[in-house]
Amino acid sequence: MKKRILILLLFILSLTSFAIPLNNMDKDGNVTLPNIELVDQNGKKHNLKDYKGKVVMINFWVSWCSDCKGEMPDVVELYKEYGENKKDLIILGVVTPISKEYPDNKDRIGKKELLKYIADNEYIFPSLFDETGKVYKEYEIDEYPSTFIIDRNGHLKVYVKGAVSKEELKQHIESVLNPIQK
Repeated sequence: MKKRILILLLFILSLTSFAIPLNNMDKDGNVTLPNIELVDQNGKKHNLKDYKGKVVMINFWVSWCSDCKGEMPDVVELYKEYGENKKDLIILGVVTPISKEYPDNKDRIGKKELLKYIADNEYIFPSLFDETGKVYKEYEIDEYPSTFIIDRNGHLKVYVKGAVSKEELKQHIESVLNPIQK
């Protein structure tokens, strides 16, 4: 029975336009996303593995995206509302500045300009710098913003492709922070 459900789930996912990295799916259908080890705008190193036991929301964004610009103030509000990464929810952004070494990165401005952009817009949540574009490729990011919410066990529970309202993000966060027990 479990095998049939898993096959049905994979079939349904294949019909959607969502690109979810499913190469790390276990026998129970739990997806573990690739690890992230990057440095944020303040020089602090983050390792996704260090957040096991917490719920993690990862928001991939770019500076030129109007949907991202609309969503970022909500992400900042949620970051403050949920304790600025000092409680059960960790909120991380991921950006990929363009450079001479990596001209195919998704943002259109370099690291220095992106640091200024983050400061000017008061995006106070950690934004991790994917300077090589490796993480964007591993997570198969092709739309901005893209948001992943990972449970306390490190399994993907929510994937949102495109912008959503603060209320929707909060509902997704709450569904993972406080899952209904069966």
